[in-house]
Amino acid sequence: MNKRGSNAVGVRRYNERLILATVRRLNGASKADLSRITGLSPQAAVRIVESLANEGRLIKAGKRTGGMGQPSVIYQINGDSGCTIGAEIGRDRLVCTMLDFDGRVIACESTSAPYPSPASAVEHIQSFARKYMPQLRKEQREGFLGFGIAMPWFIGEWREEAGIAAPQAAAWAAPGLEEFFQKELDGAVIFENDGNAGALAEFMSGSGVGLTNFLYVHIGNFVGGGLILNGEIKRGKNGNAGALASMPIPQGTGVDFLLHAASLYKMTTSTAETNPDWEGWIARCADALAFIIISANSLLDLDAVVIGGGLSQEKLRNLVGRIHSNIQQAAPRDFFCPELKVGENGGKAPAIGAALLPLFSTYAPNLISLLKSDATPAEVGP
Repeated sequence: MNKRGSNAVGVRRYNERLILATVRRLNGASKADLSRITGLSPQAAVRIVESLANEGRLIKAGKRTGGMGQPSVIYQINGDSGCTIGAEIGRDRLVCTMLDFDGRVIACESTSAPYPSPASAVEHIQSFARKYMPQLRKEQREGFLGFGIAMPWFIGEWREEAGIAAPQAAAWAAPGLEEFFQKELDGAVIFENDGNAGALAEFMSGSGVGLTNFLYVHIGNFVGGGLILNGEIKRGKNGNAGALASMPIPQGTGVDFLLHAASLYKMTTSTAETNPDWEGWIARCADALAFIIISANSLLDLDAVVIGGGLSQEKLRNLVGRIHSNIQQAAPRDFFCPELKVGENGGKAPAIGAALLPLFSTYAPNLISLLKSDATPAEVGP
């Protein structure tokens, strides 16, 4: 019988992840800070910090003076110790990003690609890697953690709205898709729903920093979303929790889906907001999202809802204001309205989140890493 439980290797791996995640969140911390915040003993915190510094993952970033005793050495993440590449494969574009080990964007390119094929997507990612990898220092190239791929799980569905042919859609439903990417790309490959990737971007480097429970709504060509619960991506049985597009909304005496009320596939994002078409779209979108947020928060009692995507910051603020007003009018008396926040990563959020996947899966703390397993650290997901 295969019994699972914690072991020394798993505990050490978890504690290393915990230290790195805490330093990343605080943007610098001393050994004493890390011991106090993580609950690790001072001896354990010292040992782990020194080990990570010797590996080059942490660097000394100065000293903090004041108080009694010697000045405290502040450690920060060494962004030059590694990198990742992420790609968002959408129905109308392909976005590639490169991040350093600290999650900062090194390079980003967006290409208009009306429904790319798997082969063309791989070619774009390979070309991006060939262009930017040689520009990095040797240590950063050698610390490459892998590729993250963000895409809709049902990229071939909603063909009428997306304007794609059945053979194009079938290429993404063919068996062996992940194996194809793994074979063609030089490094580990992690796939994730594009909405979850966008939520991860806001969680680690956007409006969701410091939040542990929030719903992310991505306003794009097709609306999508992701769910963060207890500081982790909530995937669900099929990896589609928080996807949102197929959420039902009222439509007259019948029912419609959020996809048709909050997606941009019929709109032009450069059109003036005073345009009657935009005014009608924003009004309907605000009504639909208010209904969705009341429904979701009645079940989940979230800290916040983060709304981002391809709209300008002005349009997003306008939309968020209307949603809040609609919630105030429609919500029941016992409803606790979550904070409504505008996303900080814009339309690039899924691509940034994709690039964060190798970093998050390898170095973010999670209880799975405490369990006895034959998996290597890189194989343990968040």
